Amino acid sequence: MKLFVVDKDKGPVKGVVIFLTGPDKTKYYTEPTDSEGYAEVLVPVGKKYDVTYLSLGHREIAATVPVDDEPNQSVKLTLRYKREFAEQPFIMAGVTFETGKATIRPESFPHLDMVVEFMAHKKTARVEIEGHTDNVGNAKANKTLSEKRAQACRNYIVSKGIDKKRLDAVGFGDERPIAPNDTDEGRQKNRRIVAKEL
Repeated sequence: MKLFVVDKDKGPVKGVVIFLTGPDKTKYYTEPTDSEGYAEVLVPVGKKYDVTYLSLGHREIAATVPVDDEPNQSVKLTLRYKREFAEQPFIMAGVTFETGKATIRPESFPHLDMVVEFMAHKKTARVEIEGHTDNVGNAKANKTLSEKRAQACRNYIVSKGIDKKRLDAVGFGDERPIAPNDTDEGRQKNRRIVAKEL
């Protein structure tokens, strides 16, 4: 399957990884697109595939393509790229820790695995893991805790085979709230791990 990725204003988009998901949930990945926005991938015939851009956490299907049951076909597809969508930081709402600790709860692993998948297939990408807390308690202790939590996430991703030189971990404590800290709901939103492509 031959894929061309274009931005409606800027033309071809380089460095985008695309994956196709078959009916059995098997994924087939392209290499990053070249300077012409081109990438290709071999897939089994006679199936329908969801075509998705590989990005940090955002999984919006760009197209669904049926592939006929014929040998040696060449399917061409031009995809429109939504740059602002793909470049947003990934707030990993599902990453949680033991209270007051930097111990990652097991239900968080699938969310962190999305970062592993992204970095495994986009081999030039560098990612920063940010830890944030609410404003309850001591600000200095919160900053230390946020750093330890970001570091724990980084360690998990490295344990899956990603080069540690490609990952930074920083803690911001309660310095960058995204919601008011005066409600439980707001504080919960502020306690977060964010992955950002550098």
